[in-house]
Amino acid sequence: MKAAHLSTCLFTAALVLAGPSQAQTAVTFTKPITLVIPFAPGGSTDPVGRIIAPRLSKELGQPVVVENKPGAAGALGSAVVARAAPDGHTILLNTGVVAVHPSTQKAPGYDVRTDLVPVTQMVAGPYTLAINPNLPVQTVSQLIAYGKSHPGKLFYGTPGTGSSVHLLTELFNETAGMKMTSVPYKGNGPAVTALIGGEIQVLFDTIPGSRAMRDAGKVRVLAITSPRRSKLMPDVPTLAEAGIKGLEAETWAGIFLPKGTKPEIVERYHQALSNVLKDEEIRARFAEIGYEVIASTPEQFRKLIDTELVQWAAVSKTAKITPE
Repeated sequence: MKAAHLSTCLFTAALVLAGPSQAQTAVTFTKPITLVIPFAPGGSTDPVGRIIAPRLSKELGQPVVVENKPGAAGALGSAVVARAAPDGHTILLNTGVVAVHPSTQKAPGYDVRTDLVPVTQMVAGPYTLAINPNLPVQTVSQLIAYGKSHPGKLFYGTPGTGSSVHLLTELFNETAGMKMTSVPYKGNGPAVTALIGGEIQVLFDTIPGSRAMRDAGKVRVLAITSPRRSKLMPDVPTLAEAGIKGLEAETWAGIFLPKGTKPEIVERYHQALSNVLKDEEIRARFAEIGYEVIASTPEQFRKLIDTELVQWAAVSKTAKITPE
């Protein structure tokens, strides 16, 4: 198969610094705000929500309470927010998996195109290709050789069947001409734990999830999926440098509101999040865990999702993933 190009971070939108409008200043919140993260605690998305929550609380004048609702590769928590009252008191922090669900799940319980309102793509960062250190390989080429000589005997983890990591790893399989066996977990945190424990041997993780484990000798990181090396892991080659050409991917995180949310509430959130993401301390904390601040407009965020819906559908078809 010809190496496919996967770029899940297509826009590096400029930060919008529009001043608050009369509609924005008229929007007030009367009770604590629930920020739903549809993955298990300890995963790569968790720190994003916990970094912004205190600062967003100051912007909105109400406590912002982080609530993890894992299940169905992020679909369960997403569906909960899609059905929530559109009054601004329930918001969703999710990843590119929202554009994956239509291609990989028969009944995810929501549709990002109709049931969620994009507010802003906040951050983006690369994946790492991590392995259990007991696997007798040191490089990507050695991993591929091992996989080809042990077809189906290597197990890779995912945050759930039909997740972005599931599709990315299947694309890696196809591109490398090897076959690994998928093992789904309820979130990235449990998948990392399984990698460390040897239940699985391979995992496409993120820098927040793999850097500390690598430094502690609990995992080995073979490559990074961005076009260039990360400043946080400068000794780790890109996939292209490791011989896998044309397969680039970045994970992202953004904020959504339930369908039916009034435009003035959407704009109030966008302005509040823009202010949060301008904060140099917040930007520095994201940089420390391998994320770049994007801070897109709602329109730019919607275009990104529309593009990825098409891309993920094509990848799912190529990888022969049947919706479950």
